[in-house]
Amino acid sequence: MRYGMFFLPSLGPSDYANGSDRLSTIVEQAAYGEALGFDSVWLAEHHFHSFGGSLSSPAVIGAAVAQRTRKIRIGTAVTLLPYHNPLRIAEDYATLDCLSRGRLDFGIGHGFVKWESLTFGVPLEELRERFQENLAIILKAWSEPAFGHQGRFHRYESVTLLPRPVQQPYPTIWLGATSTAESFDLAGRSGFHLMLIPFLHELGELRALVEIYLKARHAAGHDAATARVIAMYHIYVGANCGEARSTAEPVLAAYHAAAAQARNLTQHVPEPQSYRSHDEHRSKMRRLSFDALVGQNRVLVGDAAEVREKVAHVRERLHLTDLAGNFALGGLPDAPTRDTLRRFVEEVAPRV
Repeated sequence: MRYGMFFLPSLGPSDYANGSDRLSTIVEQAAYGEALGFDSVWLAEHHFHSFGGSLSSPAVIGAAVAQRTRKIRIGTAVTLLPYHNPLRIAEDYATLDCLSRGRLDFGIGHGFVKWESLTFGVPLEELRERFQENLAIILKAWSEPAFGHQGRFHRYESVTLLPRPVQQPYPTIWLGATSTAESFDLAGRSGFHLMLIPFLHELGELRALVEIYLKARHAAGHDAATARVIAMYHIYVGANCGEARSTAEPVLAAYHAAAAQARNLTQHVPEPQSYRSHDEHRSKMRRLSFDALVGQNRVLVGDAAEVREKVAHVRERLHLTDLAGNFALGGLPDAPTRDTLRRFVEEVAPRV
């Protein structure tokens, strides 16, 4: 079992002026996590709102992390492929793979925040098709000396990408799958690793989706022994049960408030059919109380013994090989974030 840190800073407008301090804290916490023994650090990507919008350039932050660390894997969770020129993404992340000396884990997804899609001028109805075409271009750019492409959105003739990524034929690929069986099936058929967002699902429902991934991977002839499944959880390990809940509840509420702020920017925009399942899962999750989220293991909060039990429980049921924690919940300050990171490494991970 491998363990990582996941950063999705959810900050209110009063925090916008503190970008330098906030980003520097992420880099320093990543270095601290490596010293503690974490295997990976994962950087979200969002834009133009308080729900993770300060992490708008994960490749840049990843490069800063690469210069402060030596061993820890540096992942994206996830790079939003439909919003960007695929050659620019291929160049940026090949550069990060070089600067980290082959430590990039390339997590990819479609995106789901309507405000981002509208602001970038990419219709929601096109996200899936753009995702597939952009991914095909990126993989060819990384693995072929020169390539051409003729598609709906992009046309290229004899392009050579520089620099070349260290990892060959290309960096490790993780597909973020959230709500539809099609996404889990695609990850399996493609031979990619799987990234989960567990707070959107009941555990039994998510287990069934993971099994779709594993069956599709097997049917496509990919080695089952190499399959990896990572779950991104909100985690807080407290000094005791009471402190854990009293600290985690308000900062998790701040996280949900930031997500609501991003959602409310486009209340008037209807969901396309292809995204209604995702929206329904989020709507159901928003109606759950903090106690329900903890009780259903959608978030992992408690003292070390409680969190150990929860990690063991979800690991077995979701076939997890990896688990990453959003330890800096909401706007949790640096000191308590480092406390929960240390408790997790010292009192949880070694005993699962």
